[in-house]
Amino acid sequence: MFYSSHTRGLAAIILAYSIWGLFPVYWKLLGRISPTELLFIRLILTSLSCLLLLPLRGSWKDFRAAWQDRQQLATSLFTAILLSGNWFAFIWAVNNGRVMESSLGYFLCPLVSVLLGRVIEHEHLGVRRWLAVGLAAAGVGTLVIIAGRLPLAAICIALTWGGYAVMKKRTTLGPVVGLGMETSLLAPVSAVILLIMAFQGPLTITTAPSAALGFLTTAGFLTAAPLLLFAFAAQRIRLSTMGMGQYIVPSAHLGLAVLYGEPVTGGVLAGFALIWCGLVVYSLPQRKRGTASEKGV
Repeated sequence: MFYSSHTRGLAAIILAYSIWGLFPVYWKLLGRISPTELLFIRLILTSLSCLLLLPLRGSWKDFRAAWQDRQQLATSLFTAILLSGNWFAFIWAVNNGRVMESSLGYFLCPLVSVLLGRVIEHEHLGVRRWLAVGLAAAGVGTLVIIAGRLPLAAICIALTWGGYAVMKKRTTLGPVVGLGMETSLLAPVSAVILLIMAFQGPLTITTAPSAALGFLTTAGFLTAAPLLLFAFAAQRIRLSTMGMGQYIVPSAHLGLAVLYGEPVTGGVLAGFALIWCGLVVYSLPQRKRGTASEKGV
C-alpha cells in the first residue's frame, strides 16, 4: 500500500504540471481582460467549484470543522495569500508578453523548494544540491545583467509557489477542503473589490469578446483540477520529488515563449544554461546517509 500511495502521488503531480505547462495558452486567450480582474474572478469561480465538489466527495463536514479551527484558518489564509500572489504574477507575465519570465520563475521553483525543504522540513541536501542552488543564483544574476532589471514576476512566482508547496506539505486538510478554504477566504473580498472597481469605471471584462467570456467560465475548473492533483501529491511524495517534476512547467512555458515570438538572445540563453546546469546537478543521485530525515516518501 505504501508503494501504491507513492505511485498515485507521482502520477498526480506529473498530470498537474502538464496542465500548468499549457496554461499560458489559456490566459493569452483572455488577454483583453486585466490581470487584476482575472485574479479576482478566478478566486471566485474556483471557490464556487470547490463548494460544488465538497458534498459530492462527502467532505462538507470536514470543511465546516476546518472553519472552526483558528489555527487552520490562519494557515489557510496564509496559503491563500501565497496562492493569489502566484496567480497574479503569472497572469500578469503572460498577458504582458513575458512568458519567458514565467518560465524562469518556474525553473527556479524546484530550487526554492530545495532551500525551503532544508530550512523547514530539514531535508538533507549535500554539496551537490547546494552547488545547484549556487548555479541557479548565477543564472538569475546573468539574466538581471542582460535585461538591466530584476525579473520581479519570476522571483514572485518562485517564492510564492515554493512557500505554497511547503505549506501544503504540512497541512492535514484534504485537497478539496484545503483549496475550498483558501479560495473561500478571499472570494468575498474579491467580489467586493470588483464591485468597487465597477463603480469607479467600466471593467475590462465588459468589453471582452464573447468567446473570451466563454473561456473564462472554465477558469474555476481548470484552476481547481491541477491544484487538487498537487495537494493530493503533496501528502504522498517528498517535497524534493515534487520539485523534480516541476521541470515540466517551465520547459513548456519556454517553448511557448519562443512560439509567441519573445526574443531569445545569447545572454538569455547563457542565464538559462546556468540554471539548467544547476537543475542537472540537483538531479544527480546522492549517496544514502540513512538518517531519519531522509526516510519516507
